[in-house]
Amino acid sequence: MQYGGAPSGWISITLGLILIVIVVFAFYQMNRTLNELKLELANLRNSLEETKRYTEDVKRKLEEV
Repeated sequence: MQYGGAPSGWISITLGLILIVIVVFAFYQMNRTLNELKLELANLRNSLEETKRYTEDVKRKLEEV
């Protein structure tokens, strides 16, 4: 029995490991992007609340006049 004659097993293992690394990296990037989107959404929500507050203040001042 000769083990050194068929390198296709090592090629399959190497390609499998590369594929696993790519999938893990893709999930990491996706998670990071989702966290950034959540942060941006929170900022937009805060801006909207602030704008509502200012609008209500302006409306009250206009009603006084």
